[in-house]
Amino acid sequence: EPVFDQLRALAPRSDRVAPVHDVTLQRDVVQFHLAEGRLYLLTPVAGRTIGAVFVGTGTVRFPPPLAVERAELERVLKDSSGVWPLKAAVFFFADSTPAELERRLTFAPDNQSPSAAASALHDALDRLLDTRSREVEEQTLMEALLNGDTTGFFYAHLKRERGEDLMLALDPSLAEQVVLLRKGRIEGQDLQIVSQFPTAGEASDSALVDDGRHEAVQLAGYHIDATFAKNLSLTARVSVRLTAHRDGVGWMRFRLYPDLQVDSVGTAGGGAAGFFRAGAGSGLWIHLATPLHAGETREVWFAYHGNIIGNGSLMEQFMRDIGAPRSVLPPLFDRWLFVKTSSTWFPRYGTAQPADVDLTFHIPRRFHLASIGRLVDSREDGDVRTTHWVTERPADQVCFNLGEFDEIKITDPRIPPVTVQMNTDAHRQLDQLLLARADPQSVAADVANSLAFFSNSFGAPLYDQYYATEIPFSYGQAFPGLMYLSVGTYQTLDESGFQELFRAHEMAHQWWGIGVEPASERDAWLSEGFAEFSGLWYMQTILHDNDKFFKQMGDRRDAIQARRHDAPPIALGYRIGQTDHPDDYSLIAYDKGAWVLQMLRNLMLNLRTMSDAAFIATMQDFYRQYRGRRATTQDFQRVVEQHMGRPMGWFFDQWVYGTDVPTYVLSWRTEKATTGQTLLHVRVRQQDVPSSFAMPVPLRIEFADGSEAFIRVNVTGAVTEGTIPLPAEPKLLELNPLASVLAEVKTENWH
Repeated sequence: EPVFDQLRALAPRSDRVAPVHDVTLQRDVVQFHLAEGRLYLLTPVAGRTIGAVFVGTGTVRFPPPLAVERAELERVLKDSSGVWPLKAAVFFFADSTPAELERRLTFAPDNQSPSAAASALHDALDRLLDTRSREVEEQTLMEALLNGDTTGFFYAHLKRERGEDLMLALDPSLAEQVVLLRKGRIEGQDLQIVSQFPTAGEASDSALVDDGRHEAVQLAGYHIDATFAKNLSLTARVSVRLTAHRDGVGWMRFRLYPDLQVDSVGTAGGGAAGFFRAGAGSGLWIHLATPLHAGETREVWFAYHGNIIGNGSLMEQFMRDIGAPRSVLPPLFDRWLFVKTSSTWFPRYGTAQPADVDLTFHIPRRFHLASIGRLVDSREDGDVRTTHWVTERPADQVCFNLGEFDEIKITDPRIPPVTVQMNTDAHRQLDQLLLARADPQSVAADVANSLAFFSNSFGAPLYDQYYATEIPFSYGQAFPGLMYLSVGTYQTLDESGFQELFRAHEMAHQWWGIGVEPASERDAWLSEGFAEFSGLWYMQTILHDNDKFFKQMGDRRDAIQARRHDAPPIALGYRIGQTDHPDDYSLIAYDKGAWVLQMLRNLMLNLRTMSDAAFIATMQDFYRQYRGRRATTQDFQRVVEQHMGRPMGWFFDQWVYGTDVPTYVLSWRTEKATTGQTLLHVRVRQQDVPSSFAMPVPLRIEFADGSEAFIRVNVTGAVTEGTIPLPAEPKLLELNPLASVLAEVKTENWH
């Protein structure tokens, strides 16, 4: 707390002021040129100088090395130059900056008023500190201060001559260390990432893996023992094995759900440890009396209690969505339970590092529980049911579910055992309300059939047993071997095919997102886009209804086209959801990601036999190579290139790293050749994309006798023309059949 108070009380020192003339600070690719002005050192924090304020004239050069980040800079700030005049800048640092400033500048007392410096500092602290939760936005800075460490952290609050303030951080704890931020644009968002990329020394795609190796400690394993009382209040003891990456790690920040109260923290063998928690946030700082040395492993345990199981409040919104009378709500509330947070119900450190997890749950006997991991023991003692689960491989998505469930146990020689859980009693009441019966058998059938379909299409799943469990929300979520399914999917009357898609999407995550994990935040579409396509593909196959499939694809196409000039690219990953339009995340990562796979599917489609064999082989090979591992978009591109037999950078540049969506305008005419053949003249005008945009687009030619032929037209530039000899007069031409290209198609008369 004293360190936070010193940060909050930071002020320019009138006795440590230096005149500045033509000074340059280089931090990785970022260059600060301080032309003329004054630089004030700030009052010390934790006994060291950690900040300075520059007031005067200068510039900052911010040249993102990645094309996708340069485009994002233009999209967000309407400025592709990356060169901004400054009137002030506030610096915070846990690196060599103090020594560099002392070496290059002469500091002395100054009688001029520091009001301009104080004003800039006030704005910077307003962005950096959350006084309500007593948290620092840049946790790496706080860790460095508490541990007395020099980590290489650098942060600048930039007050530009024109435009809003920007914040720049070089954070060594991140996989992509260079981050440019601005104030958030939507409710609940403090800061928005404008641009982010790795340092010049780590600019390869393999360096982007979010594996925790940049953080102070590495997690080796968790042991969780959780007891739920009759009223479902939680008492838990969790131990975690930590291995330090560097010397002197004594303070560490974990995250724990705010409703959970920490009773004590300690280390194995009785070593002393303390903790600090303030405000309403999830931050939980622990302090080891004896700091860790680099390479040292230590076990730290947490004892805590509280309420992590909810009921009713979110079910109420679901009931309102379906138009339920208010009088029927209270009886239904108590019958559906949910886990309030799927991530911080136990202490989490840093990024979601994968670790071995051992879980033991003690619950009232009337409830059933499903968890990640393999069930190794289950027993009853009086009114208590105890289950023991162990992960078969390191996991970073760890959760469970419990409720008054009935269970459908599926044994099928095609697949591992599956258990489907449903709150039958609550659904009986919902049946009366909706005048319709819940259909758990359809849910169970889709869970089993999609598991079999994906096993055949992609390869063997990772786990030996699977659970599908009901939650009182309108969404789903997947964990290793465990799926949350919406209460609505058990009760729906939907005939659009969406429910088959929804159930299969969650199952598909066992391959995409869990079986093969995205290597970095940029690669989120390898999870969500792949799962969405897989769900659509399953829906098309199981329903034997191409009309519904193409309707689903068409709806997604129309929504993407409506945002094509404003939405970010797929390659931005999780950051898509941090933009001004958070709905873009599902639109781009899910829907456009699914369209990318559909386009690859049709690029590989044998137009004579309509066989998907080449595409299936590609997906199987990608899964085989990266099963149980992490993969980047570049890894997927390499596998695609192996199967296509040619470079595919042009495709990924357009559809994953770019945002353009073409419009094609088709016209055609015929004439008789002297040979008796019919010559078909085809013209395709391409709009709304750069002249370099190219795409092979299928063309379906239908003849009077009902026969048809397919060819591919390589559309590039403003106009593509060609002549095709045909054996007979065509009756109809269809450009872009089979939802082959994410594009709008129009027709016009031949001119």
